[in-house]
Amino acid sequence: MGEIKNTMKEALDTVAGMAGKMSAAATTSADSFVESAAIGDIYERTAAQIAMERASNFEVKAFAAKMLADHTTSTHQLEAGLEMNETRGVAAPPMEPDARRTRMLDHLAQAPEESLDATYLDQQVLAHEETATLMRNYARSGDNPQLVSFAEGTLPVVERHLAAAKDLRARI
Repeated sequence: MGEIKNTMKEALDTVAGMAGKMSAAATTSADSFVESAAIGDIYERTAAQIAMERASNFEVKAFAAKMLADHTTSTHQLEAGLEMNETRGVAAPPMEPDARRTRMLDHLAQAPEESLDATYLDQQVLAHEETATLMRNYARSGDNPQLVSFAEGTLPVVERHLAAAKDLRARI
């Protein structure tokens, strides 16, 4: 029964990731971009904390620590960008994850010990694919030059995270 439950949670995470990528591909307004980028960082930091506490593989824990540090930096950079004159009037970033990311975090927190590392890395691949799509699309079609610059600067970091998550997932 537990294995079926975990398989269902993995399927739900995959569907959520696909929905997120579709939404990210359509984001061109500053308010939507800020909301998506901020929620992505909130998810990343929280997921990293769970993995740092519960992962069994040292490399997974190290990857999680890197995600926590880099997504904390990303949050600070986004907040700094929102203090510029060019972003006056853009909505403030949310402080909590949305329902979709909350479910993913719940699935991660409830993952059995023997599958936590894989669950974390599977979610990381999905989350970074979504964020890369968001950054790439906004850099190309966004409506706010300050936030376009943020997206352009953040995209290479997100792409490195995605490659590292895929590589680590293939090895464990």
